[in-house]
Amino acid sequence: MTNIFQTPWLLLSISLVMLIVVTVVRQNSPEKSLWWLLLLPLVLAVTALGLDYFIKTDFEKVKHTIKCARNAVVAEDTKALATTLAPDYSDRSHNSRKQLINFMQSFFTTTKINKAPQTTGQIVINAPTATAENVYRVHVEPNSAYAPAATLYYVKVRLRLTKNADAQWLINGCELMELNFQPFHWGNL
Repeated sequence: MTNIFQTPWLLLSISLVMLIVVTVVRQNSPEKSLWWLLLLPLVLAVTALGLDYFIKTDFEKVKHTIKCARNAVVAEDTKALATTLAPDYSDRSHNSRKQLINFMQSFFTTTKINKAPQTTGQIVINAPTATAENVYRVHVEPNSAYAPAATLYYVKVRLRLTKNADAQWLINGCELMELNFQPFHWGNL
């Protein structure tokens, strides 16, 4: 079933149907052609857009955190990346958030990512935790350290996220799963 807080399309569709019904009723029954009946579909449409814009679901917050982290990596902005990481971050190769940030700083000295659009993704939320598996199409600069092998890589990552006390979702773990559809992990970088 569609979540009306995530997408406005269900309520907008109902609003359109309501507009058609009100228009037909007004045309066929002149005594019921009250002008305020036209406000009902308009109010429903504005409500749908307002709910979508002002109320952010956990799913939308998780997607936003992941997008911010991806944008920070592409922009080589380790400070922005650090804001998406939980204080208790750890993965198989990095015991802390600081270790990951140091690794990324050294990675950025040899490699420049042009863009990294997400090709597929899946998010599973079991509040207060979430797991996301995403595949990114990573384009590296031709003069980067990894460019002699290829300038296009498909990278699959599994992110673990937690919800903090401020209802903000932060990444507390990241595992490299595949590189070009072959098993891969941090140690291979």
